[in-house]
Amino acid sequence: MTTIQQTIEIPPDHRLRLDLPISSDIPAGRAEIRITITPHTKITTKRKPFEGLAGSLKNSPIFGCDGMELQRRIRDEW
Repeated sequence: MTTIQQTIEIPPDHRLRLDLPISSDIPAGRAEIRITITPHTKITTKRKPFEGLAGSLKNSPIFGCDGMELQRRIRDEW
């Protein structure tokens, strides 16, 4: 059994052409194939993906303090 993974673009007519690599692991003749389709989601927002995370830890008991103070506490643990 050989596993091949590719990222493809599905055309509007939904016809796929699959070119297999020439390999001794894939003999010519009848074979069973399985296709798993996992759609890639597109980011539709105009914001950058990480912008929504800004400030999300400000009320955290660990990260809610001053950044320099947090670094001093972490260093003191060493």
